[in-house]
Amino acid sequence: MAEDFKITLQELPGAIEAILFVSGDPVNAEKIADILDCSKADVVKTLNDLMNRYEQNPWSGLTIVRAEDSYVMMTKPSEKKVLERLFGPRTQAPLSQASYETLAVIAYNQPCTRAQVEQVRGVSSDSIISRLLDRGWIEEAGNLDAPGRPALFKTSKQFLTEFGIESVKDLPPMELMSYKTIRDLEDSLRKAAGGEDKQLTIDSLLENKEEKSDEAEETTDGDN
Repeated sequence: MAEDFKITLQELPGAIEAILFVSGDPVNAEKIADILDCSKADVVKTLNDLMNRYEQNPWSGLTIVRAEDSYVMMTKPSEKKVLERLFGPRTQAPLSQASYETLAVIAYNQPCTRAQVEQVRGVSSDSIISRLLDRGWIEEAGNLDAPGRPALFKTSKQFLTEFGIESVKDLPPMELMSYKTIRDLEDSLRKAAGGEDKQLTIDSLLENKEEKSDEAEETTDGDN
């Protein structure tokens, strides 16, 4: 860093916005602090202020999303229709039930190897793991200290941002995953959002799951 570089607290919000805007990808808070030659605590505080400001501003089409210790600037989900008019609708082939099952196994047991995933599922998962890597929902996380040094896999920051959670610690308890298929998890997330293009959260998933349980109980009572 140049010795004459100095940024004030008043300049910090604009500087952070510029970094996130140009980067496009999630940027670690510690890296931002290093770039701006300031404390990580000041960076995190400013980021939290910016996130609240964007969230509360109905006239802004941008938002800042946190994924673990990294932050990314992105368009609000509510602007999806506008962007489709700019770029055209983008269709992505839906993942199979087996893909969502594999994703769930990795999410709840990460980091884990292909062999460990296959031990849980009982079938080969090579091609599915490759598809999840291409989708950007999982990534390699080093190698297991064992013969052959097999690759370890974990969920990515893209997985966190697309599912609207800050950390894998925010994943719902396993007992809440009792859907007919693992793929129903994504459907429940979208239904929990009221069918609107807005950020999906684990809280909304839990509320949706509770509503399903209440409806099931009412149906059972009615049958009796």
